[in-house]
This record gives sequence, C-alpha cells and structure tokens, in this order.
Amino acid sequence: MGITTGRLTEPEETAVLITFLASPAAANMTGTEHVIDDGVVKTV
Repeated sequence: MGITTGRLTEPEETAVLITFLASPAAANMTGTEHVIDDGVVKTV
C-alpha cells in the first residue's frame, strides 16, 4: 500500500490539480502521472 492520508480526497482537491494541469503554468509538464487514490494503491 501507499502512504494513506487517512481520509477521502475532496472533489475540490481534485479540481485544483485539474485546473493547474489545464493552465499555462503546467505547460512544461510532460509525461507525468498523477494518482489521486488517498494512498490506497501500492506505489514505489
């Protein structure tokens, strides 16, 4: 398992990430993966 946050992610928190990724500020971000799972999925 990943490191759990101990709570569910609020929709507004996901919206903040989506808004950032759709903005010019994220123009140089390429090939990234953002997992929003409250730390439930095992990661490295």
